[in-house]
Amino acid sequence: MLIIDTFGRTDVGTVREHNEDNFLVLNIETQNRSLLPENRTHRLPSRGSVFAVCDGMGGAAAGEVASQIAVDSIFQKMCETPLPSDRRSLARRLFDALDFANAGIWEAAQQNRQQTGMGTTCTAAALVDGILLIAQVGDSRAYLIRGGSIVQLTKDQTLLGRLLELGQLTKEEAARFEHNHVILQALGVRSQVEPVLSVVELRQNDRLLLCSDGLNDALNPRLRNR
Repeated sequence: MLIIDTFGRTDVGTVREHNEDNFLVLNIETQNRSLLPENRTHRLPSRGSVFAVCDGMGGAAAGEVASQIAVDSIFQKMCETPLPSDRRSLARRLFDALDFANAGIWEAAQQNRQQTGMGTTCTAAALVDGILLIAQVGDSRAYLIRGGSIVQLTKDQTLLGRLLELGQLTKEEAARFEHNHVILQALGVRSQVEPVLSVVELRQNDRLLLCSDGLNDALNPRLRNR
């Protein structure tokens, strides 16, 4: 029997006037998305559990709207019947959930000029049978904490990340790069999105950290990539 202990928190920080982050903790079987004690600690259901972090963008309150639509859409899609029955169907549903969220944000932005261009990053993880499925859009991150080490599981979908990957910037140049937060894709910015999927086999006492760039920037820059 696998027991999951969860905790989630978001804070406006010291720079912005309002909070554009949202997160989701979901027991698919019970469809409980609260942080009440019975959901914070729960037995891993056969249908799986889902965790997501969304960091909104778009100015004014639009980023807030986009990230809220994203977590609500993921919740709705993951709980549609029939529920996922195995690892493969759970992975497919996770992809579909991000597509559904993308469409919802895109449509809302088309209907409201004040929300034109709004979007959100999204890193969503589904856990079943000790296997973690991660779907990512943008630069929110997933980390694995195992023993005394912390490993980044995702790659930032940013201009900086792409230039580093192509060898067009050195790490020294990257530290001075002016456009380090330019992201290459986000939910709701375009009519189509291409989530990146990764798979991790977890061990007993592993910890998973999902976070937006507000925490990324505070973490040790020497953390090694997976």
